[in-house]
Amino acid sequence: MSVLDIFGRLTQQADLMDAMMKKLGVEEEMWKMPDHAGVLRRAANRCLLCDRPDSCEHWLANESHPDEAPGFCRNHDLFERVLENMAHEKQPVT
Repeated sequence: MSVLDIFGRLTQQADLMDAMMKKLGVEEEMWKMPDHAGVLRRAANRCLLCDRPDSCEHWLANESHPDEAPGFCRNHDLFERVLENMAHEKQPVT
């Protein structure tokens, strides 16, 4: 694998992670998290280790309003926690 191949993969995986966060509507919330830099770095590392970028790309292209990340997503649990936190924040205070 050449250096250009490595940079191409890094760019592709970063673009997929960004698209996944936007598709799920968690991008802004991720930046609000304590230690968001560390959280995003670990999420990016999980994404870089993913062996299913084609599946991810296909899922992103075919899902219009998903409730959650696909089960194969290495960041599924992280995104699920963020979505749950967002849902709790939207609940009216009684």
